[in-house]
Amino acid sequence: MTVRLQMKLGLVAESQRPPDSPDTVLVVEPSIGSTTRTKGNLYLVVTGEGGGELRSATNMVAERVRHEYYYDESAGITVCLKKAIRAANRELRVTERLVARQGEGGPIGIALAVVRSNELYVATVGPAEAYLVREARLLTLPAPNPASGLPCEDGTDPEVWHGDLLAGDSIILICPNATRRIGLAPIQDAVIQLHPQVAIDQIHRQLAGGGLGVAGGDGMLALEADEVPVTQKNQPLKPVWPSDSLAGVPEHSPIPMADSVSESVSTVQHTAKQVQRTADGMLRHSVYGLFDRMPRRPVQRVRVTPIAVQRERQRRVASAVVGLLLVLTVVGASLWYLAGTRHELNIDQQNRDQAAYLQAQSDWFAVAGNGRNLLVSDPSTAKTYLEDAYRNLQIAKESYSSDALAGLTNEIVGDLNIYYHVNVIVPQVVLSFGSDTLTGLVLGPDDGAYVIDQTDGTVYRVDLRTRGKVAVAVEGEQPAAVLTAGIAVGSPRLLATGGQDVLILDDANNLWRWRPAAGAAIGQGTLAQVLVQDSGTWGSNVRAMATFLTSYDLGQYSLYVVVPSAGQVLKYPEAADGTGYYAQSRANYLNGQDLSVSQVDDMYIDGSVYLADDGVIERFDSGTEIRNWTADPPGDAIMRPAAPFYTRISADNDNADQGNLYAYDGVGRRIVSVAKINGAYVQEFVLPGNSAYFSTLQAMFVRTGPNSSNPTLYWIESGNLMSAPLGTGPAASPSPSGMPSPSPSGMPSPSPSGTPVPTPSPKKR
Repeated sequence: MTVRLQMKLGLVAESQRPPDSPDTVLVVEPSIGSTTRTKGNLYLVVTGEGGGELRSATNMVAERVRHEYYYDESAGITVCLKKAIRAANRELRVTERLVARQGEGGPIGIALAVVRSNELYVATVGPAEAYLVREARLLTLPAPNPASGLPCEDGTDPEVWHGDLLAGDSIILICPNATRRIGLAPIQDAVIQLHPQVAIDQIHRQLAGGGLGVAGGDGMLALEADEVPVTQKNQPLKPVWPSDSLAGVPEHSPIPMADSVSESVSTVQHTAKQVQRTADGMLRHSVYGLFDRMPRRPVQRVRVTPIAVQRERQRRVASAVVGLLLVLTVVGASLWYLAGTRHELNIDQQNRDQAAYLQAQSDWFAVAGNGRNLLVSDPSTAKTYLEDAYRNLQIAKESYSSDALAGLTNEIVGDLNIYYHVNVIVPQVVLSFGSDTLTGLVLGPDDGAYVIDQTDGTVYRVDLRTRGKVAVAVEGEQPAAVLTAGIAVGSPRLLATGGQDVLILDDANNLWRWRPAAGAAIGQGTLAQVLVQDSGTWGSNVRAMATFLTSYDLGQYSLYVVVPSAGQVLKYPEAADGTGYYAQSRANYLNGQDLSVSQVDDMYIDGSVYLADDGVIERFDSGTEIRNWTADPPGDAIMRPAAPFYTRISADNDNADQGNLYAYDGVGRRIVSVAKINGAYVQEFVLPGNSAYFSTLQAMFVRTGPNSSNPTLYWIESGNLMSAPLGTGPAASPSPSGMPSPSPSGMPSPSPSGTPVPTPSPKKR
C-alpha cells in the first residue's frame, strides 16, 4: 500500500463576498492525468488596493496567469510561473491602462501556489501574502514586498519559493487587508484547529466585524495536505499450456553413452552425500553422549507469577513513572516562569512606571515650567495637567521609592491643594487626659472648654490660656439645688451651651446647669438641676442636644433634643418664670414630617437647625427641610476619591446665614467648610501626611476673635484636647492621602528635553 497527498480546500463563497471587493480567487485542479503530473494544481488569489472598480483588472490577471501557465510547455514550473506573471503585467498595462506612480508599486497583488505531488511552489507579487503553517508554526513564503505590485516594469522578476509539502501542512493565500484588521494570530489558530473551509468562514466573519460588512479586499484561500492511502492489486499468474506436442519430454544428449556416464556420476555423488550425513550424525551422538555423562547442577524451581499480579505491578510502575514525569514538568515550568517570564513582566512594569514618571514630570512642567503659572493664568487647564500628573505618580509608585518621588510629589500635590483650596494645618495638644475616653466638648460662655471625661464620669472646664482643668460636675455628686431630695449627678452624656449656662445631660436623662460665677475666679460657679418635666420618656438613645437664645436680657433659651424613640427633634420653650421646661409646652420641631433621626450624630442651631444625619448635612427652617440647600461636596476627588461622611458640625458665627459651617469628614480625615446661606464649598483643612489625628474625632467647636477673625479649631481625640489655627494660606505639603511627605528635596525643575530620570527599583512584595 502506498500513500499520496490530497489537498483540502477552503475559500469564501461568491454569495458571501461584498460587491465592492476588488479581489479574485481562482482554483485550477486539472482532471487530465498528464497535466496534473507535469503542471500540478494552481491556487491563485489576486488582490487590489482600491474599490470594486479593480474587480475586472484582477479577473483579467487571474485568467491570464492561468492561461499562460498551463499552455506554456517550454520550461519547468518556476520559469513558467514567472513568464505567466510577466504576461499578465503586460496585458494589465495595455488593457486596463493602470500606471503606477513614480517610485511606488501598483495596486494589484498576486499570491499563488502550485502543488504537484509532494512539491510546493509559492510566489507573491505586490500587496498579497502567502504563509505556510507547519507544526503549528507560521512561515512567510516568500517575504512580501508591497512595492512590487502590478503594473510594474517588464524587467521585474518575481521570486518563486520551492520546497517539499508534508502531510499536515497548510498554505494560506490572503489579502493584506485581512491580516491588518484581524492579525496573524487569530488566522493561524483558525487554520490549525479547523477544517480549511470552516477556518475561512470564521476568518471572513471576523473580517466583517460582527455583520457590519467588509471594508476593502476579502480575498483568501486555505489549503491543507492530507494523506490518502492508494492500494495496488497485482494480477495472479495464470498457467499457459504449450502448443508443442513434444513439450515436457526429456531431451537426450547427441553424444553416445553421455547420458549413462552422467547418471553414474550422479549416483556416486548421492552416495557420498549419504555417507557424509551418516558420519556427521555418529559424531554428534558421541559428543552429546559425552555431555550427558558429565555431572550437572540441579535445576532450580521457577516460581510462576500469576498474570494478574504481573499486570498490577506494571500498572504501579507506570503510575510511578507518570507521576515522576508530572512532578518534573511542574518543577520545570515553575523554574521557567520564575526565571524568565517573571523577569520579563518586571521589566515591562518598570518600563511602564518609568514612562508614567516622565509623563508626570512633563505635566507639571506644563503648569509651572519656565516661570509660567497656569494656576493663575488658566486654572482649568492647570487642573487637567495636575490631575493627570497625580494619576501617573500613583502608577510610578509601584517601582519608585517614596524618596525618589518626594520632590515631584510635593510640587504636584501642593499645586492641587491650591486649586481645590485645601489648607494643611498643624495640630497642637492643648491638654492630655492620658488614656481616658473623652466624649463631649463645648465652648462655654466664659470662653473655657468644657470636656466630658467618660472614664472619670466628670465634666471638666479647661482654661484655654493656662491649660488648667477644674471639675465642675462629678458622677455621684449631690448639688444643693435639686428638685428631688437625695438625687445625684449621673454619668455625663451630652453637653450644650445656652445663654450664660453650660447644660449637662446624664445617663438618667436628668438635665444639670453649670453657671459660672460672675466676677469670681475662673472655674468657679454653681451646679443645679433643671426641670424637664417629661425627660423620663426620652429613652436611653438621645442623639444630640442644643439650645437657641430667645431673650438675651433674661438669658432665656429654648431646648432642642434629638429623640429617636419619638422620631422627632423635640423643642422645649423655657417657662416665662425661668423655672424649667414643661411637657405641655413641648412641640415636634419637624412639623410632623416622616423623618428618621436614629442616625443623627450632631446638631447646630443659629435660628436654622442643621443636622448631621447619616453622613449628610441637612438644614431646617421653622421645622421644614430646605430642599434646595445642600452642602456642596469638595472638588478634590482625585486625591480623596471617597464621598464625604459628616458626623460633627460647628460654625464660626452665631448669627443666622452669616459665616461658615465646619463639618468633620472621618472618611477623608478632613474638616470641610461651607457657606451657611447656600451650602457653597469654601475650603477644607487637612493635617500633614505623617499625622495620626483626624481619625477618631469625637466633638469639636470653632473659636474666633473679634468680628469672627482668626478662627481656631478645637477638638477631642485619643484622650487629648487638640487645637489648630485655621489659616487660609496656600498649602505647602501633601495631604494625608497616602502620599509620602518628606521634607522638600530641592528637585530641579524639569525641562522640555527631560531631566535625569531615576532608575525604578522593584519593591519587595
